[in-house]
Amino acid sequence: MSLILFAIPLFLLLIIIELIVDKMRGTQFYQFNDAINSLSIGIFSRITGILKAAIPISFYFYLYENFAIWSLSEQSLLVWFFAFVAYDLAYYWSHRLNHRIGVMWGSHVVHHSSEEYNLTTALRQTSTPSLLGWTLYLPLALIGVSPTVAIACGSLNLIYQFWVHTRHINKMPSWYEAIFVTPSHHRVHHALNRDYIDKNYAGVFILWDKLFNSFQAEKDNVSIVYGVSHQLKSWNPIWANLQVYSCLLSDALNTRSWRDKIVLWFKPPGWRPDDVTASHPRGWVTTKTMNKYDVALSPYLKRYLLAQFIIVIGLVLAFFISAHSLSLPMNATLCLLATLNLVVISGVQEQKGWALWFEPIRILSTSLAVYLALDALEVENGIWLTSVACLILLATFYYVNVATWSNSNKLAQYTLQDEPAEQ
Repeated sequence: MSLILFAIPLFLLLIIIELIVDKMRGTQFYQFNDAINSLSIGIFSRITGILKAAIPISFYFYLYENFAIWSLSEQSLLVWFFAFVAYDLAYYWSHRLNHRIGVMWGSHVVHHSSEEYNLTTALRQTSTPSLLGWTLYLPLALIGVSPTVAIACGSLNLIYQFWVHTRHINKMPSWYEAIFVTPSHHRVHHALNRDYIDKNYAGVFILWDKLFNSFQAEKDNVSIVYGVSHQLKSWNPIWANLQVYSCLLSDALNTRSWRDKIVLWFKPPGWRPDDVTASHPRGWVTTKTMNKYDVALSPYLKRYLLAQFIIVIGLVLAFFISAHSLSLPMNATLCLLATLNLVVISGVQEQKGWALWFEPIRILSTSLAVYLALDALEVENGIWLTSVACLILLATFYYVNVATWSNSNKLAQYTLQDEPAEQ
């Protein structure tokens, strides 16, 4: 967690640089609502990570302390190299299972539900635990890789994967493409195209995919379409994490077969009992039928949302930095407040009627939390500073939204060019 926390400013800087490059090249690889949603999901994953970190006991710690065969030195570079490579191998198989078992896909799908592909996509990390994926890392504990080294390798693995979520880098040098995961490899992994589905699972070393027959090179004549076949169609970060679970639960409740009620959780994503498929049809999209989801916003509302989200990012980062020194109840309260911010902002993005009422509540509750923090830090005139900021935000919200909020949700439809026949 700490390494990733330190990397967040670098992530944001690289996103800004990519936005500038995208603007200069006119490539339009960023879509406003989608980018905000990806950042929101990333923040939400860190929020839930704080709560999960509060659990003092884990299987990894237990196995390491009681059953480790060796005690590998944390001071050895060879141990670190071995742990990093072994962790990536475990990640490969965990990632592969996430794509092949329905309930595990429920945890991982949030990373793939964006219909764009840029550096913000990398931040779409899950807030729900993978059912079986964590067990694949336990052999490292038995071998004697300390929790400190394992956690650091996991963080470095995730940090490496950030930069490969871009369309602005075509190919790396051939020697690098042969060994490591690159943007070209990972674009394939995120594609909805038939030839690309369930390929290139590795996090750092693409050698695993070549060794285990899951490698697919990017084709020059194929126009990649990003997203999943069951579209999310929402900017809500909580729903993004629960959509697949909801579908699985619905199918389990509606099927008449007791066997299917159990096995459907472990079947590949998209599998449904025959009776449920007939009685409760579900829409799927292909590269030919995909219409990217969006909600039309006025320029004023976009500026307002961007300003609000920048404020939320700053406040959340301050919370992350101080979370280790706060009590569990205080962390839980602040996590709930941060979640409220993300959910209400998503409601404003979707122009939900309830958001008009909850946005002032969000501003007032967040302002109160800021005031209490300033008071605890003994900042002079904290109440006046907070009050003025709160009034400005409320006035801006009502001006922007009452004056420009559209009366209905308008989906901005994007027509995709026909793809080559070989797709």
